[in-house]
Amino acid sequence: MFLSNLRPAAAVVLIALIATSCDKFPSGGGHKKSDTGLEYEIVDDQEGPLATFGDFITLHISYRTDKDSLLNSTHKMGNPISTKIGPSAFKGSFEEGLTMLSTGDSANFWILSDSIFKGQPDEGRPAFLGPGSKIQYSVRIVKIEKPENVESNQNKAIDEYGVTNKLDLQKTESGLRYSIQKEGNGQKANPGDTVVAHYVGKTMYEGTEFDNSIQRGQPFQFPVGMGMVVPGWDEGFLLLSKGTKATLVIPSKLAYGEMGAPQSPIGPNCPLVFDVEMIDIKPKKADAPSAKPMKK
Repeated sequence: MFLSNLRPAAAVVLIALIATSCDKFPSGGGHKKSDTGLEYEIVDDQEGPLATFGDFITLHISYRTDKDSLLNSTHKMGNPISTKIGPSAFKGSFEEGLTMLSTGDSANFWILSDSIFKGQPDEGRPAFLGPGSKIQYSVRIVKIEKPENVESNQNKAIDEYGVTNKLDLQKTESGLRYSIQKEGNGQKANPGDTVVAHYVGKTMYEGTEFDNSIQRGQPFQFPVGMGMVVPGWDEGFLLLSKGTKATLVIPSKLAYGEMGAPQSPIGPNCPLVFDVEMIDIKPKKADAPSAKPMKK
């Protein structure tokens, strides 16, 4: 699993546990060095605007030691990852390298492990990344998205998802989409009621399933409308009566936002799709009446 935030120090802690192999970097224009000391090689240079700090990017990435042992690769996982380009942690950082690229570009970067692990305890540093060693990053940029365009781009993508999957998506004021496959009966839940439901959750763009209560054999229950789940669930389940089967398409602002859910397939600005079944609704228990004061 890849972290949703690609700060090198965090990534290294994760990839230290990955088995190694020996794949070679593609050949390119040779090593160069930026004014800040970043060592890089542009393999494929496409026309287009460069990424900037704060942009959201989708990319394929591989990590290697300077002895060319592969630590991890999104190509093996089958899908690229998305992240926000945060501020540089140090001069010559990986984040700086990303701002040299546009959509479709491929590049290699070599980052000193001493810079990555500066200020961290020695026991947190893998033995194969000793002093003076480097981490090799090989990246290909799939998409660059400006923060101000995220919501409008998602709305278009969700509409296209509905058409492609033949879903009659209804839209609420918040932006939640839902489609009823089987209408239940009875009253809908009220805030504070406990809903019992089965669900299958997947990412909208890649279709990666990340949770499935049916496989676990245990429906999920929670007090609806109380902020115990993502906003899209609170709103969506209040629209459903007992027995209803529906699909909820939740934009990222009503799910995990621009941070995503670290160590999961849910990256930054990731809309989610849930196929749900409302199994039961348990009314909120009325508060016990307060005792009347005794007459004197």
